[in-house]
Amino acid sequence: MNFIGIDLEGVLIPEIWESLSEKTGINELKLTTKDISDYKELMKMRIDILKKNKIQSNLLFKIAEEIKPYQGALDFLSEVRKTYQVIILSDTFFNLSAPVFKKLNYPTVFCHKLLIDESNMISGIEMCIEEHKKHTLNYMNSLNFNTIAIGDSLNDLGMLQAADTGILFRSSNSIKSTYSQYFSCDTYSDLLKKIHKSFNK
Repeated sequence: MNFIGIDLEGVLIPEIWESLSEKTGINELKLTTKDISDYKELMKMRIDILKKNKIQSNLLFKIAEEIKPYQGALDFLSEVRKTYQVIILSDTFFNLSAPVFKKLNYPTVFCHKLLIDESNMISGIEMCIEEHKKHTLNYMNSLNFNTIAIGDSLNDLGMLQAADTGILFRSSNSIKSTYSQYFSCDTYSDLLKKIHKSFNK
């Protein structure tokens, strides 16, 4: 039995917050989990910036609706789902990213929820359990699955470590050099080859 845990943003779709940064001109919103490993700290910073600049949640939701999967992402995801058990393990928010889940043909996703106040401002987040990506991989290991984890950022390292095979996909040069123990690639064709090879040793 074979299981794959896949990160969403940076692996299958562009970073939503980077798109918001481009739309608003606020450079601090470009920071992602490739830059800051503590996800709670990153989200607190993002929410504070939105409040300071009086940016309502509807702008972020509009940008999320416009996000398209990377070229080849849907074909890749459809191909691996034919043969393997797959769950998207993400630090995105279900109520934010629902439109892009539709574009990916409704995969199973474990993620968080954004909290919106009466002023239409983002007031906080409702999180899964801490390190839900890593815990999911550990649990699938306990069920006797062969496991692969695919991610691009610092917050993916826990699940890459927990998996039988950890893969960095389109990661930064600094992360790839620091964590060179993980296989790294930048194309879906190379990623698919590595998956098949890992599961058919």
